[in-house]
Amino acid sequence: MRIVSLSPSVTETLVLLGLEDEIVGVTPWCLPYLKNPRNKVITGTYTHIFIDRLKQVNPDIVFLQSRVHDGFLELVKSHGFNAYLMPLPTNVYAIISHIILDVGAIVSRYYEARDLAERFLQRIYRVMERSKNVKRRPRVYIEYLWPDKSFSTAGALTFIDDGVWIAGGVDIYRDVVWGFFTPRDEDTVQRDPEVVLVNIEEPFMNISIEEYKKIRKPLESTKAFREGRVYLVKESREVNLAHFGPSFAGTIEWLNETLQTIA
Repeated sequence: MRIVSLSPSVTETLVLLGLEDEIVGVTPWCLPYLKNPRNKVITGTYTHIFIDRLKQVNPDIVFLQSRVHDGFLELVKSHGFNAYLMPLPTNVYAIISHIILDVGAIVSRYYEARDLAERFLQRIYRVMERSKNVKRRPRVYIEYLWPDKSFSTAGALTFIDDGVWIAGGVDIYRDVVWGFFTPRDEDTVQRDPEVVLVNIEEPFMNISIEEYKKIRKPLESTKAFREGRVYLVKESREVNLAHFGPSFAGTIEWLNETLQTIA
């Protein structure tokens, strides 16, 4: 099977299922999850699909990511390619359903995917056991800072909101029944987070904590800023607030360890 994956989370899953050699096309954000990225063709990004390159690699299946690729599904299909639009998981259990099991079924690795899902669950349950009796959950603000210095956060219908809760914290916007959105700074200040986690796209952004605080000066009165609990989380295979493959279990473990020092 020849596979194009334009979702880093799908790419990670495919690699863990032993299918890296069958991946022929990826995005730049997929490269960290590959053991040997040099022979893969960049066939798309979050904003573009390169149809000429798709024709070059001639895939049997193209995995797209919902929200960023919604407008490309019919385009890809119109050129004769079999395409699947991967739903954005709204919670940790949807990661198991969509990202692990659905992908496994599509590429004929369903039972191997079940084993992968079981290992993911075991890691999640261990964190749940550690955090289920916490006396106080620190208030957490998650911010996605983009290269143009715009930003967004996570509401209740996101995997990261769920991950923060499992790790022993509480998303300050968990009462917003929405996915990802741009909050007002005055609302963030009013909710007064004790911890700020800032997702930084690697390798596309190079920013220090001091530079970030200057950019986000409106938040300087929050407890997190005053007490030095602002963390720049640079996207990596180990810890990642934006991608939701099987390694998200490691992100939850890291969150749990970080929040335990505060609670």
